[in-house]
Amino acid sequence: MPRVLSEKKQIINHIENLSNEIFYEIFDYLNGCDICQSFSNLNIRFQDLITHSTFYLKVQFSSKFQSNLTIKDRYERYIFPNKHRIISFYCDHQLYYEEFILLSTINLTFNHLESIILKHISTFQFADLLFYLKSLPRLSSLQIFFDDCEGDIGDIYKLLFQLPFLKYLKLDIHDFEISDLTLPIATNEQYASIEFFVFLHYLTLDQFCHLLSYTPRLTHLYCFTILDFKLTNSIDIFPTLNNLVLFNLCTMDLSCDLCQALLSKLPLQLKILSVTVSDRDVSYLDANRWEELIRKNMPNLERFTLCLQEKMDESFQITDYHKTIPNYFLPFWMEKEWIFRIVVEDDKIDYDIFPHSQTFYDFEEHLSYDRNSCPGVNLNIINLNKKQVYINRLKNLFKVINVTRLVIKCSIDSMKAFMKIFKLLPNLMMLRVTLLKQPYEFLDVENDMIQLRRCLEKSKITNVTLVNAKGSNDVDFIIGLSPQTKSFSIQIISNCDFLRVAYWILYRIKMNKMSHPMKVCIQVKEGTNDLIEKLYEMIDSKKLLENYIIFRKLDIFYIQWN
Repeated sequence: MPRVLSEKKQIINHIENLSNEIFYEIFDYLNGCDICQSFSNLNIRFQDLITHSTFYLKVQFSSKFQSNLTIKDRYERYIFPNKHRIISFYCDHQLYYEEFILLSTINLTFNHLESIILKHISTFQFADLLFYLKSLPRLSSLQIFFDDCEGDIGDIYKLLFQLPFLKYLKLDIHDFEISDLTLPIATNEQYASIEFFVFLHYLTLDQFCHLLSYTPRLTHLYCFTILDFKLTNSIDIFPTLNNLVLFNLCTMDLSCDLCQALLSKLPLQLKILSVTVSDRDVSYLDANRWEELIRKNMPNLERFTLCLQEKMDESFQITDYHKTIPNYFLPFWMEKEWIFRIVVEDDKIDYDIFPHSQTFYDFEEHLSYDRNSCPGVNLNIINLNKKQVYINRLKNLFKVINVTRLVIKCSIDSMKAFMKIFKLLPNLMMLRVTLLKQPYEFLDVENDMIQLRRCLEKSKITNVTLVNAKGSNDVDFIIGLSPQTKSFSIQIISNCDFLRVAYWILYRIKMNKMSHPMKVCIQVKEGTNDLIEKLYEMIDSKKLLENYIIFRKLDIFYIQWN
């Protein structure tokens, strides 16, 4: 019997016994030229598999992966005999493309070609290629990346919109002048088949409306970036996009009035909307206007994202629009689970709205966390400008908003500012601290810790996460900050440190007489199930807890007691 099992195991381990279907799945991740070069000479089975089967090839000419064959060799040996089997073509270097196009143009002989990606190609080269692309009967996806634009890009768009089977189009121009696009409004005979459209270059609102007149079948639209040149009739000529379900818009110097007028033209069935604002128009903050727009024009909207940045310079002041921020916590927003967040980095403030499922940080390790029980602003301080003038400006902002969740990094030179910020957030309930240095390296134990604990005597913090902990002092520091904590989490520790860290957390909790119901979460780099048994043994032998349970979800271990 062992011999039979051994023989079966040997048979299973022979790669030749894998089915053709499995090899086809593997080949789907590989360059077609590499497949032909590597497998065709192994044996007759693979030679037949490569040369006589009907699976399709993907051709890549990439500067990231060097080949010992020239482009001419690859073309003559593998591409020319298999033109009819090539399903996608990728080239990320202009010299590769120039060498290839001297050997063969991409024309009707590539009759199964569905996808083309070209990077660093000139607009003149691409205009020549477009003439042949119209003959491809299956071309459905096209992505073009230009370093710059020579001539009027409107001429390129006119040719692109003539491709009869194109469904996906992405056009990225690194260096582009707004004036380099001239495009009249489309007639009924000029409508394109495109359904998924991404463009990454500047357009005026007027040019944008003209461009979209060619694509009435769009379902997904990504626009980067739309500018306002004060053209009053742009909104009036915005085309009807009855099939659109996703709209991602980036604006620059486009007023909130014009932007929302544009958005009001979108179809009722829109499901996903993302708006990124690259100017200082704080009227975009107005929660009431967004709610009215969505209720009236987007009843089926499922995901909403808004990103707006403001500088805390000498012109920074609190406006009536800032005062509407608390309205983002009214039932309309809470029911949709769209979260409002503020990110502070140096002298910049980012205001973000994003879906709950899009968790940048949302204290997911605290399983009992219910956003409705902790309504308020998520505040993320990435790099705090420590000058008093910026603290004062933040103080004015904090007067009109209710911050209940704070994510912050503490470094050796930011702790003083952290303490000042902490005093301005009396309603803080959830705290995530990333320690860049051990706390006692930048705190004067005699003075700073006393002041810090005084300002926390009436703290409402019940959920705490500690990241980048180095030792027991870090645990002491955080537990000392919040003796009323109900959920404590520590991230991320090694397997070998797990029991030591768990012991110190539970020991400090016991010494601090924190007898209320509580949960401790410990995230391990590579957790193993035997840690649960070892943890039970350690807790019981040290008599740290009674009536507790331990459970695990992925690499997070939970200790909970009532």
